[in-house]
Amino acid sequence: MNFYSTETVCAITGANRANLRRWLRGGLISENHVNKDWSRHQVDEVLAMMALTSGGATLWQIYQGRHCGLDYSWSGWVARRGDLLRQLELGSDRELARTVRNLAGDYSSDDFVNVLMKPLNRWLRDDTRRGASRRLTRFHEAIVHHSDCVKRASARQQQMPLLLEVVSTGDETEVWLEAIRLTGQGFCVEVDQTSQPMLYSSESRHDHHLLWCGAGISHERMTQFQRGLRSGKPVMLSGPDRSVHPAVAEARVA
Repeated sequence: MNFYSTETVCAITGANRANLRRWLRGGLISENHVNKDWSRHQVDEVLAMMALTSGGATLWQIYQGRHCGLDYSWSGWVARRGDLLRQLELGSDRELARTVRNLAGDYSSDDFVNVLMKPLNRWLRDDTRRGASRRLTRFHEAIVHHSDCVKRASARQQQMPLLLEVVSTGDETEVWLEAIRLTGQGFCVEVDQTSQPMLYSSESRHDHHLLWCGAGISHERMTQFQRGLRSGKPVMLSGPDRSVHPAVAEARVA
């Protein structure tokens, strides 16, 4: 029988360590009593969980369907956004942080960020109703807090170091959402918020280097990036707007 390390299971399935721990504790993945690694059967169970959670089903709904003989009643991503909106409006900071943490443990980092949090972030930014500014501020602070929490956990686990250098920002919250997503993929993410370009030195402690372009990139920074590529440095462009703007301002993240 083949067995797989946790890192391999995360790479194969797209789940993260928090998912595996939460699903295992909830009885949604069977225990492996042979050794600490993961069996092929467990990997198949993780893949099945990924398929079920991709629609926004809660772990309780999945548990009911699997162990209680009940039909699945999918509440989906709209309901999850509603859960967060209620916390943003009425919950304490601790309750909001717990809700964000639990949702991050329920779903893959890609689904958590791309399907749930980014659309909610855009909706909050477009909201013009009473209290919209307060809700958006609370959301941003909750995302930064969760990013700090997962970064500390990834550092303890000695995951692969990655530098996310902020070149420009259009939406500050998206930088931290990307840091959360990358952490879920097995990286220990350091966000560099300074306005000074990082140098591609051979002594860099980061195995990967991403330039976050939220509102374009200057000619000077693009030239530096291309120089790094030609010299074989592990650097890539990232972010929603990677176009070259002659006068783009280097932005600091709050």
